[in-house]
Amino acid sequence: MTQILKTILPVLAATALLTACDDIDKPEDRYEYMGTTTAERTVLLEDFTGQECRNCPDAHEVIEGLEALYGDNIIAVSIHGGSFGVPVSESVLPGYVCLASEEGIEYNNRQNLTSWPAGMINRTGGIVNYDKWSDVVREAIQKPATADIDLTASLGNDGNITITTTVDPKDTFDASLQLWVVESGIVAFQQKGREWLTDYVHNNVLRAAVNGIDGQAAHYTKGVSNVTEHSIAVRHTDTEQWDTANLAIVAFIYNSEQGVLQAARAKVMPLPATDDEPQDPAAD
Repeated sequence: MTQILKTILPVLAATALLTACDDIDKPEDRYEYMGTTTAERTVLLEDFTGQECRNCPDAHEVIEGLEALYGDNIIAVSIHGGSFGVPVSESVLPGYVCLASEEGIEYNNRQNLTSWPAGMINRTGGIVNYDKWSDVVREAIQKPATADIDLTASLGNDGNITITTTVDPKDTFDASLQLWVVESGIVAFQQKGREWLTDYVHNNVLRAAVNGIDGQAAHYTKGVSNVTEHSIAVRHTDTEQWDTANLAIVAFIYNSEQGVLQAARAKVMPLPATDDEPQDPAAD
């Protein structure tokens, strides 16, 4: 849905060349009137991050500002991995929660990153430093969408999430559909500047790829709805404890020529209780 936005946008003024994480000085905030923005599509921001990266919380603050500004037209996913990511296999719950999934580590490795935080916006233009995210997102969000995505995610009593994705193409093209599980509200450790925080709240964290590391290729025909269904089990292991109340599914279609064509996000919702199985009031 097209939205007209007229705002004063917080912009980060870079004060240092972004190199290795430990060498980045924190930029100072300033505010600049950016005029009217017409939001034509939903933009995907892949935030390559890590719990041992002392400047990564600065990038998280930029994401919070973009979410406040653009609402549902911006989807950020924090992908833990690289030199400053800590693998989930090293978690010692509940006191030491680590967030770098196998998929997150793979996605980081594919970018050949040498510094964090770093980001990609709609998988076009390569890696973008976080002080430029606001400008790039603002430009990307005004480009017409190639398709619409309707997304639902339901949690069953068996602990499986059922995902239904409907892509309505506005043109004919080939693309891959990618589905991710993300979780917010995770309380875990994080380095921030010279502080070591044990109660940092991590949001938009990539937990798993539902349909493979690269998604599934498909041919989309203008005017013909493409409906797919997938499922994934909620993870409750010694090293991973997904909080179903804070889970969401992110879906996006992309190809190598145009990057991300459209994206969508849906909160994981419990299935309605049946007459035989009354809903537990505590679940609310």
